[in-house]
Amino acid sequence: MFAMKKVIVLLSGGMDSATLLWLCKKEFDKVYAISFDYGQKHKVELRYAQELANMASVEQHILVEVPHYRLIKGSALLEGGPEVPKEGYTQDVPATNVPMRNLVFLAIAGSFADNYQIDHIAIGVHALDTPYPDCRVEFITAMESALNAGSAFVANTKRRIHLYAPFLGHSKADIARLGKALGVPFEKTYSCYMGTEPPCGKCATCLQRQEALKAIMQA
Repeated sequence: MFAMKKVIVLLSGGMDSATLLWLCKKEFDKVYAISFDYGQKHKVELRYAQELANMASVEQHILVEVPHYRLIKGSALLEGGPEVPKEGYTQDVPATNVPMRNLVFLAIAGSFADNYQIDHIAIGVHALDTPYPDCRVEFITAMESALNAGSAFVANTKRRIHLYAPFLGHSKADIARLGKALGVPFEKTYSCYMGTEPPCGKCATCLQRQEALKAIMQA
């Protein structure tokens, strides 16, 4: 019997997760989206995520609050943390690293996947994200194993939950090119660690976005 392919997409509202969402609409039968309010300075991204989810006509857009990050003050990405650097990545682990963020997000997404019997969880990590420990291949592999080891859905059905990370090893320009081909509305996406409107244009994610969009404009 044919098993319907279902996926839940981690959707931030940025160009990477938007491209991932549009790709999943093409590759899967049913698409869900999940976004997180975790005390980020750029909380405005959630409004963009909601609009993208509506445009993509997902089955359900789940918004989850992760309040414990409000107790952590060491990350430049969180309210109350140090200032966001106005430059590209210059150290092994950037000041904008949020401790164990993808582990927490994937675990929460995994609980919905377990309950809804969703066999794929999609995350848009890519080559330029590798300064972050939880964006590397070894983390994705280990997290997939943990999700399957703890899943009642897997235990009951003998199926597997797959972490779908199609951009691993790809550049931001690669993602932008794919997004352009898929018809992703980049003008409806938001990428700025400062959380300003318009975006600051100086933080690492703004700079990456500008370079990627410039690359596809020149192609």
